[in-house]
Amino acid sequence: MQRRMIKRDFRQIRSPVKFFAFCKKVQHGLTDTPGLPDSIAALRQQFLEKVDRLDTTYHLALDGGRSVIREREKLSEEIVVLLDQIASVLEAAFILNPDALLTTGFTVTQERRSANRVKLPLVAPHDFKVANAGERGRALATASTFAGALLHEIHINQKDPSVEDDWFHKAIFPDSQNMIMDNLAAGNTYFRMRHQGQEGPGPWSGVVSTTIT
Repeated sequence: MQRRMIKRDFRQIRSPVKFFAFCKKVQHGLTDTPGLPDSIAALRQQFLEKVDRLDTTYHLALDGGRSVIREREKLSEEIVVLLDQIASVLEAAFILNPDALLTTGFTVTQERRSANRVKLPLVAPHDFKVANAGERGRALATASTFAGALLHEIHINQKDPSVEDDWFHKAIFPDSQNMIMDNLAAGNTYFRMRHQGQEGPGPWSGVVSTTIT
C-alpha cells in the first residue's frame, strides 16, 4: 500500500521566477481538481486572489522598482502560509483517495508501506492542551503524537460545548506538538482535537478551554 503526502518544498523556493511558476501550477491544479472539500473554499479563494496580485507585481518588479519588489516578497510570504494550510486540508480530505493529490499542482511524495504491518487504531489524544500564546487572537495547542496519525485536527466552540452543532473546524496540522491557531475571537473558547489516520479520523479528545485575548 502506498501513502501519498504533499511535499512542503515550496517553503524553500528562493527564486521569484520558480516560485511564481509553482504558484501558477497550483492555481491551475486547484481550479481543475474535482471533489475539493468545502473546507478549502475560503483558503482557495484567498490563494487565487493573491496569486493574481503576485502575477501583476511579479511583472512590474522585473523593472527593478524597490517598492514593487518588497510588495512581491510580502505577497510571496503570505502565499507560503496559505499553501501550508491548503496542503494540510487537502491531505486530510483525500486521505482515502491519495491519488487525487497528484492533480493539485503540489509536489507529492509517496512511501511504500508493508502490506502486513499491524495497524493500531487511533485513540483520543490524552494530553491535549491549549494555551493563550500572548498575542491577540493566537493560541498554541500541543498533544503527544501517536503511531498511525498523519495529521491532527482541531475544532473550536465559543458557545455550548455540549451542543454538537456549535462546534466547527478550525485547522489541521502536520505536527501535534506545535499547533498554532490565529484569528481567534476574544473570549472563552472551547477546543477539541483528534488524530487523522490513513483510514480516517480517530475519536475526539476531551474538551479543554482557554481565554483568548
